[in-house]
Amino acid sequence: MTETRRPTLRSLLGLVAMVALVWGAAQVLGRWQDARAAAAIRAHSQHVDITLYTTSTCPYCAKATAWLKQHEVRWRECNVETDASCQRTYAEQGSPGVPLVRAGERWNLGFHVPWLAEALAAQSSPSGASSPRP
Repeated sequence: MTETRRPTLRSLLGLVAMVALVWGAAQVLGRWQDARAAAAIRAHSQHVDITLYTTSTCPYCAKATAWLKQHEVRWRECNVETDASCQRTYAEQGSPGVPLVRAGERWNLGFHVPWLAEALAAQSSPSGASSPRP
């Protein structure tokens, strides 16, 4: 006859501790990666223009602007609802929404820190198209 074994309190506590450890490590890794990307973006933003096309009511735009401000990145906001020049440029891109990010000559729909870091690094390199500002 086979006996069914129920998990003991000790094994359940071990499982909870393991899950908490993995979750904590993932949080630390995420913060570390965000800090590294922020430092790279901040450095490259001195050489490559960043423009964030936004609207006044877009929650993702507000989140992106908060991130850029928090990390002291050099950038420019272009509200497509209040600035006709921004509206024209935005319309030329044919974007279905905002935020629309322009990093040098590269465009991306949505604010993604890894994309921004990569786009800026590619354009700041000696083979990139951008040159340092005076």
